[in-house]
Amino acid sequence: MRTLALLVAAATTATASQALWGQCGGIGYQGSTSCTTGAVCTAWNPYYHQCVPGATTAAPPATTSPMTIRTSTTLTTSTRTTSTSSTTPTQTGGASGPKYFIAFGDSYSQTGFNINSTKPSPSNPLGNPPLPGWTASGGYNWIGFLASPQHNFSFSSNPNTPLLTYNFAYGGATTDASLVTPYAPTVLSFIDQVAQFSSSVASKPSYAPWTSENTLFGVWIGVNDVGNSWWLADYDELVERIMDSYFRQIRVLYEAGARKFLVLSVPREFFLSPPTIHLTPAVAQSGPEVQANEAKSIKKYNEVLASRLTAFSQQNAGVDARLLDTWAPFNKALENPTRYGAPNASCYNEDGVSCLWFNDYHPGVEINRLVAAAAADLWKGEFFIGGNGSTSPGEEEEDCLAY
Repeated sequence: MRTLALLVAAATTATASQALWGQCGGIGYQGSTSCTTGAVCTAWNPYYHQCVPGATTAAPPATTSPMTIRTSTTLTTSTRTTSTSSTTPTQTGGASGPKYFIAFGDSYSQTGFNINSTKPSPSNPLGNPPLPGWTASGGYNWIGFLASPQHNFSFSSNPNTPLLTYNFAYGGATTDASLVTPYAPTVLSFIDQVAQFSSSVASKPSYAPWTSENTLFGVWIGVNDVGNSWWLADYDELVERIMDSYFRQIRVLYEAGARKFLVLSVPREFFLSPPTIHLTPAVAQSGPEVQANEAKSIKKYNEVLASRLTAFSQQNAGVDARLLDTWAPFNKALENPTRYGAPNASCYNEDGVSCLWFNDYHPGVEINRLVAAAAADLWKGEFFIGGNGSTSPGEEEEDCLAY
């Protein structure tokens, strides 16, 4: 199954032009490969090409290997680890002045941000492209939800406290391309993304005068690290080497002034019983042995990530690191798909909202909203209002939002 990620994308031409944000190519695709005026067909990965705004293929490619099964792990829904010398965080959510969110990751997080183009501003929190950006969800992804004032996760609904979001995530990324090869040599690894940060925002330039107190650093990477290596005989050893590289990058961020971290685990909820209901559409085609082996690999990755994050927090003064286990938000939708606008847990649609899945390996808008809500709850009172947005404590959140 994973060998498909190495294939070259192919598409069959049809006559009608696809609308903006529509699919226009990819492995197995049989529709039109042309886009409406003002859009260009861009290859995000071998499986999915999308009509995005522009006249040239300028959007960064993106891929995320489909994840697999959920097994029990030592992770809880969220874990907070703070160094012993760190003080209790001040509840500064209502204070005036901008806040910053600086993010890294793969296609689960990408919005197509270019540091050399339009910078984030109170009226345009992602900078470029404007919300929702170029995503692999069919609309908003979790970062877009957190940055967007209209969805009431962040204090950016107050014009005095915008959440200015610098998102370096790049589709298809692995932590270190020398350890786990991405699907294309042009993909920017976590190392490359941190290098971009170091050569731009790290110096606290006039357009982004962030501080350790008003800035949250988010990292959601590892899907491709696991997906492109889980079958290897030396996988356990490889995970340790990946984490060595991962936390070298976290250390670079720390030395630049980062102190507050939101780290997300690799999704582990794709194999629930019965598997024909809860698997990602792509993974549903694999057998139980493959599913079980990959589940074990995800568990290993997440356990090492949690252990390393705890150690990093204890060894570096002032760190406040909070780990989000993505199982809970994914599973919330998968266990009750009709509540979130989908007929079942396995269908996918490029509109991102009529099914839980955007395609056969990327979650759609509603799952992304739930991930954003979980992240907001984890940093509630400091950077975010919380997962329920404007609802009252204890009030049930609405089934879905209008996009």
